[in-house]
Amino acid sequence: MKITPSVLVGRMSGTSGGTTASNWKGRQFVRRHVIPHNPKTAAQIAQRALMARMATWFRSLPATLVTKLNELGSPLAMSGFNVMVKEDLTDLAASEPPQIIPPNPENDALFSIADDSSVVGSLIEVVWVAGSAIQTHYVAFLTCPVDPAEVGLEEPDGWTLDGTPVLVSNLTTGAIAVSNAAKDYWVVGLVIDTATLVAATKISGGVSCVATSGA
Repeated sequence: MKITPSVLVGRMSGTSGGTTASNWKGRQFVRRHVIPHNPKTAAQIAQRALMARMATWFRSLPATLVTKLNELGSPLAMSGFNVMVKEDLTDLAASEPPQIIPPNPENDALFSIADDSSVVGSLIEVVWVAGSAIQTHYVAFLTCPVDPAEVGLEEPDGWTLDGTPVLVSNLTTGAIAVSNAAKDYWVVGLVIDTATLVAATKISGGVSCVATSGA
């Protein structure tokens, strides 16, 4: 409906009865007042909780990784956060551990990491299969608690970068320090082209596992 201002009606705003009046780009309009439908199903509540958790994850990432995610999203008109969400939602929907960042064809590698569980205490032992990984590249490990609110083993949610990246040619197993013993963690291995993540120009994800810290 077109609204024509007059001496009596200069500008209308608000709701009366079943009608709402408003202004958009200088043009008055009226519409039927509608209360948005929000059923709050169990699936919706779970999805919203997961999105909130991913916001926490994104804030915990190293700055270099955030920059790389933003670079990946730019040609697609996506934010770096949305790139991570797209990657992780796909993984979690398939009951797979999250991977943070997609594989990079320039330094992607057909390798794997898996839980060894042979260590004791607040450590994770990861078994490394190098596959086609370039021997002069490095692997940076990040860990995140699967359930940060686990009773008796509470800890902050988010991703933690583990110490110094390891040269591919030197790695068959690796012990990663975590906050709690006897607790499940997601472990992500990032292949990078330098000895430090902050200096990396090529970063590839696509490798992750669930591991349990030593009892």
